[in-house]
Amino acid sequence: MNYMNCWGLTSPAYFLRKRWEVGRGNMNIFLDTNAIYYDPFFKKGKNRILLNFAKHEDVKINICKTVYIELFRAHKVFIEQQLKAANESMVKLSPFLDKTAQNFIIDIKLDDILDDFHKQFNYFQDESQIEIIEYDGDVLEDIIEADMYEKSPFIKQGNITNNKGQNVKTVNKAIRDAIIWYSYQRFAEKNKLEDCYFISNNTKEFGDIGSKSSPKEMPYPLHPEISKNSKITAYKNIHDFLAHNDEQIKRLFKDLHTKVLSSELFDKLVEELEDGIGEELINQYFAEEISSETYSFLSNMQPNGIHEDYFMPGYVDPLLYGNISDIRLSEVDVFGDSISVSVDVDVEMEVDIYIYNPVHDDLDEKFESYATDMVKVTENIVFLLPVDIEKELDVDNFSLRKYIEGNEPDYLSIEIIECENIDHTDMFREEEYEE
Repeated sequence: MNYMNCWGLTSPAYFLRKRWEVGRGNMNIFLDTNAIYYDPFFKKGKNRILLNFAKHEDVKINICKTVYIELFRAHKVFIEQQLKAANESMVKLSPFLDKTAQNFIIDIKLDDILDDFHKQFNYFQDESQIEIIEYDGDVLEDIIEADMYEKSPFIKQGNITNNKGQNVKTVNKAIRDAIIWYSYQRFAEKNKLEDCYFISNNTKEFGDIGSKSSPKEMPYPLHPEISKNSKITAYKNIHDFLAHNDEQIKRLFKDLHTKVLSSELFDKLVEELEDGIGEELINQYFAEEISSETYSFLSNMQPNGIHEDYFMPGYVDPLLYGNISDIRLSEVDVFGDSISVSVDVDVEMEVDIYIYNPVHDDLDEKFESYATDMVKVTENIVFLLPVDIEKELDVDNFSLRKYIEGNEPDYLSIEIIECENIDHTDMFREEEYEE
């Protein structure tokens, strides 16, 4: 088993907090919207580690105003969808409730939730972890120049053939991406920043040819038009940035507690996680969320995604709860005040297959139950165990179970890897054709 051991993020208890001063010698991280689109508060997996990383006085996360607005808009849409679904569920459930004994009340105001978004980022700024870069008038000059001279990569020329067989010139413009890039480039130049890192998986707009296929945990080459005057290194995601710069992270954070965990005690961490603690933590704290994620994933599949036999339209109805059949430790990282644990989990869940009935007489018979299959969904789970610097580390008698006692794991991140049908009844059973 290949485990990755990275130590270096020191707990803030070991440092005096002081305000950020831009300049040389600091790590300046610039984020595109897609880097934290689904996790704007940095609560999950490596996103949380990056936020903890920015607690150091020499590290700052930068978000331009355009990215901030895009994040807010995406968050607003997500909250609106979830509130709509909750209210629809309340309407459906209400007829079955005894109003004298049972109440289903949703007392959530959209404006309050959206206001919390701004408060959270104000807190990040007050803690000197995140800087929101305001609009710069000079960026307009960059945009006008790119548009006027149709400069790559944000203004792309092409040709199409119209209905008369004539070649017609086309121009595709990625103005928002241009604003994001030039905002960061201008900010870095004006503040004379040296160690600058840009995290975005949009290699189509920002990357050079072939950058999409660049190796994992390595930077990708920027488009020549924007890289020639830039001192910014680009990564596809936060994990790649952390992994590629782990040595620099170690130099920035030399906290003894974290160092001991990631070096002298690292093998012991892995051994105890493999010997049952990892499985216990998953079953105790995350089984319900894993089952819910699996249910949601399977509910969105079509019958032919469950098995090729189901070639007719229909829908998939999974059971609400699945069985975690196997848990395999995949990766362990030690970052400052967190031990990041990654495991691969197999979840087995029954699914009822409903197929369209072409001869139905009414809406109730539009789909009919056809079969019940068992599928296995493999998922990667990342959760964090807190590093507790108040606890002494006895290298000779260390026990992970005692070390994490009283501290619950948190910041679950779930990624679906693959889905496999493990118990299927053939649609064309031979007995159906026997005389």
